[in-house]
Amino acid sequence: MSIVLQPLKCSSCAAPLKSKERDRMLICEHCGSTSLFADGKTSPVEFAIVKPTVEEKDSLWYVPFWVVNTDVIVHHERISGGGISRAVTGQKQMRGVRDFYICAADEIPEEYARVWNMELTINQPEFTTIPEFKNGGRMVMTMDKETAKNNAEFIFLRYEAEIPGTLLELDYDFIVKSTKVLYLPAYKTTNNYQLGI
Repeated sequence: MSIVLQPLKCSSCAAPLKSKERDRMLICEHCGSTSLFADGKTSPVEFAIVKPTVEEKDSLWYVPFWVVNTDVIVHHERISGGGISRAVTGQKQMRGVRDFYICAADEIPEEYARVWNMELTINQPEFTTIPEFKNGGRMVMTMDKETAKNNAEFIFLRYEAEIPGTLLELDYDFIVKSTKVLYLPAYKTTNNYQLGI
């Protein structure tokens, strides 16, 4: 058996890339650009860093999120009970063009990631970005783009199933238009994480 190892190269300047962790976001020591590692190769990736709006004394970390921009088209749905409740309560719907936020760091416990993903996706927040990871560390990004797309669709289905009424049928198209990476500030204590936005 023979193994051929190919060095990873920067997608901008072709310099060798190094990573001690299983980070999918690789920063070039030569030119400073960032490449996404997937399927054994590197490619350019669009990303932004969000400015904290909350100041805490705790440790600041920038948590990677995939932002999956979609067009969700529901052709037909059938609900048993709760249909009026959905209309009366003004329940937000995940339809049309929208962003789905997917936490992409294994370091964040599932109970936090699940809540953050849903809250950010429902509320569609606006952010101010900054040019660098200021006063904090960057968490390792472990999730690939395809997994993020699948998780985005799962969030949509979970939300539809959990709002009032029993969902009996749902005919829909979940069209992914684009993806990007967003680093959101979070403060870490011994047992807790809190988004700094």
